[in-house]
Amino acid sequence: MLRSHHGISQPASTLEGGLLILGWADSWAATLTYGIAHLGKSLFWYTSEILFAFFLTEFVGLPIDRMGVVLAIGFVISAAIDLGVGAGLAARLTTARSASRIQFIGSIICSASLIAVFLGARMPVELRYGYAIMTGIAFRLGFAAYDIPQNTLMVLATSDAANRRRIASVRIWFSGTATLIVAATVGPLIARRYQANGASFLLMVAILFAILAIGSAWLLARLFRDPQLGHPPKIAAIRILPLGHGIAAFWLLLLVMAATSIFTPAFAKLEPYFATYTLRSAWWGGAVVTLMAAGIVVGQPIWIYMLARMSAGLVMLLNALLKLAGLGAFWVVGPSYPVAAAAAAFVFGLGNGGVGVVQWASFSEAVARFDPSRTGLSYGLFGATGKVSLAIGGILLATALDGADGGDLTLLMAVIPAIGALVCALAGIGLVVIEDADKRAMRVLLR
Repeated sequence: MLRSHHGISQPASTLEGGLLILGWADSWAATLTYGIAHLGKSLFWYTSEILFAFFLTEFVGLPIDRMGVVLAIGFVISAAIDLGVGAGLAARLTTARSASRIQFIGSIICSASLIAVFLGARMPVELRYGYAIMTGIAFRLGFAAYDIPQNTLMVLATSDAANRRRIASVRIWFSGTATLIVAATVGPLIARRYQANGASFLLMVAILFAILAIGSAWLLARLFRDPQLGHPPKIAAIRILPLGHGIAAFWLLLLVMAATSIFTPAFAKLEPYFATYTLRSAWWGGAVVTLMAAGIVVGQPIWIYMLARMSAGLVMLLNALLKLAGLGAFWVVGPSYPVAAAAAAFVFGLGNGGVGVVQWASFSEAVARFDPSRTGLSYGLFGATGKVSLAIGGILLATALDGADGGDLTLLMAVIPAIGALVCALAGIGLVVIEDADKRAMRVLLR
């Protein structure tokens, strides 16, 4: 049942006809279940983002150029897998029930492949390079089957923009929590770099993450096990805004995904090297990445409050500027003052979390409002854009890292993510323009 808002039909944020709506203000138990499932998935993602490069060079023993090749191959193939999963499972990714089942199966495949990746340090030296490529591809395949179906629930199990903003914020909050958990392994990992049990430590971490991931994915699938809860929520029968505005926002947000994937991860990926070769402190190394993750988590109540009262584009612009401020401070004081470096990382994380919640909420809104019949394909394209961009970023990072010294690490950690922040700032301005056009179109409709 639809209710009227200023004379325009809008989907109501309620449990209608037995439908389970995530992000509903009075249904936080269901939303929390989704958040915990996203935490399980994010543990795998940030393990690959923060630890894979360091693991491949310091434990497997691959040269930097081969490490870059392993990561790039994994991401490029992953992009094709994302498109294949999004298109191939399009008929199944139309209800919350079927999507939740597929993400549970994906969690099992992804768990097994992550454990296989960290067994690479036990392989004969001459087989490690090929083994790293093969297990990396297996991990990306499992992650796509895990990631895309879970992402589609942002459209398939929500009914309006407010629901999607809450879900996006919950996602980013749990992503930040996952980063904190993974960051907590950085210090112990660095301390075990020259110890025989260093790789065993990562293997134990992978097993623990697998238990949480599979368990939380099962809980989410169980949430939608009732057929009455498996159908997509009702969407307004008419488009209330011009289609061109939604298409423009869709492609602009793909650009944001590309920028945040190419440039932003350099900070976290370089941080273990920064801790080892610049700070020369496992403790401070852990503190820097932990405070970066804390910034992502702490900022979420602020950004969800602002999004309810301000333009999403303006919130993205403000957070992009916040990222630039944190990176600038890190560049100036990072090598000499570990406390200040950690504080600057917190500011960077604060802005990063804000950009993330706008990116995911706005993209989900664009998909739900303008093309809900292609939810799986849309998220497949979104994911593929990120993976290709991560491959480009991995090659860029490996090239920049080759031959760098301690001082260069600080510069790279500041400048590379700053490029992405500048793109996000420009995209924020673009979203403001699109949203202003939407408001003008709305005024015309209401006349």
